[in-house]
Amino acid sequence: MTNTILLDPTANEEIPVKYLSKRLESLNGKVMGLLDITKNGSDIFLNRLEELICYRFEISDVIRVKKPTFSRPAPVELLSDLADRADFVIEGLAD
Repeated sequence: MTNTILLDPTANEEIPVKYLSKRLESLNGKVMGLLDITKNGSDIFLNRLEELICYRFEISDVIRVKKPTFSRPAPVELLSDLADRADFVIEGLAD
């Protein structure tokens, strides 16, 4: 019988607590942030989503930003700036 080594891929670190943002009562008059992660089709998805949301609500402004590449997390500065400027953010995932 051969020796087999099993590895545990889970981290032993504590998982940081995450909190959800408070739900907005309405989207009317709000600034919508759209984060394009630059995967194939995410721009098409976000274009349609912007169209539908702006049709249904009185969005005051739309801020669109793109990640430099989908294979890495968005730079903290990009996320922080978007969070400062938008009342809510939608991240577009697609393939």
